[in-house]
Amino acid sequence: MRVVRIDNARRLKIFHENVPAFRADEVLLDIKAVGVCGSDLHRFRGVTFDQEENKGLILGHEFSAIVEDTGKSVQNVQPGDRVAVEPAIHCGTCEWCIKGYYNLCENIKFCGVPPQDGALREKMVWPAHLVYKLLPSLNFDDGVLLEPMAICLYAVDLSPIKPGQTAAVLGAGPIGLGIVHLLKRTAGCRTVFATEKIPARCDMAAQLGADVIINASDENAVDAIMDHTNGRGVDVVFEAAGESETFEQSIELCTLGGHVLFIGIPEDDRMPFSAASARRKGVTMRLVRRSLLTVPRCMQLMDSGIIDVRSMVTHHFSLDHVQKAFKLVDHYQDGVVKAIIGPE
Repeated sequence: MRVVRIDNARRLKIFHENVPAFRADEVLLDIKAVGVCGSDLHRFRGVTFDQEENKGLILGHEFSAIVEDTGKSVQNVQPGDRVAVEPAIHCGTCEWCIKGYYNLCENIKFCGVPPQDGALREKMVWPAHLVYKLLPSLNFDDGVLLEPMAICLYAVDLSPIKPGQTAAVLGAGPIGLGIVHLLKRTAGCRTVFATEKIPARCDMAAQLGADVIINASDENAVDAIMDHTNGRGVDVVFEAAGESETFEQSIELCTLGGHVLFIGIPEDDRMPFSAASARRKGVTMRLVRRSLLTVPRCMQLMDSGIIDVRSMVTHHFSLDHVQKAFKLVDHYQDGVVKAIIGPE
């Protein structure tokens, strides 16, 4: 089978390797679609993490597949089933797993993070209890989108947003766009502001429900939103860009007693903002760690049409063109929002 591994910073290489064996509680998956996530880029670029640690790693954690074979004890799926996949393997025995916070498992193994290889290959083995049968109305692209949309839904769940309130989403990549969509489709938000520097993503934010879009390359996002709200700010801010300026803006845009949800992952591992401003405003801050039990609900919302984010998938590539796909996303070229890689 073909396998894509990191060969060096910003360089991927295809290898030919044996199909892996699987255990009684595992499934062999025939990978059909893998999304390129912003967090994949951190390791691809070799900026944030040690290049030697990354070398040889298989990236990819947003993916869908067909079950090719199953272990003897597997009962939830069978060969031929189309599935989406939960990319985090939690231990089930630590304090946080027992409390129900699987996303905070202290022994977690995450797909595409050393030492756990990811999904950019033709076939892979995964624990059977972490695969979800796709509903008939959903395709393999939907299966890829379930992973980021589950994070978006979890972020909205963690927020105190109420019908009729206002929100700002900073950054209109796939996570920010998904949150915009949910705020309008499921949360009853009165006004959703979206900020972004890339014109194509500004257009996508409007398409997915944002009421006011600010191109942060052309105007000051804080000034624009404060002007729209007569200096009040918004009830909830969702930071989804992972940039120094958006962390700072999050506090500036939040109204008195408001809430900020930090979702973006900064490459420099720092989140700068004014502590004095946050304290004076009495801001409540939460950091979002992936998702928690939201994949099945997300699938139902997609099936019903309440969530409709297929337009976020702007590009498809074969596995042979994986380097081209990552270069495109790395440089935000050709209006890319979500690129998906398939084996063909």
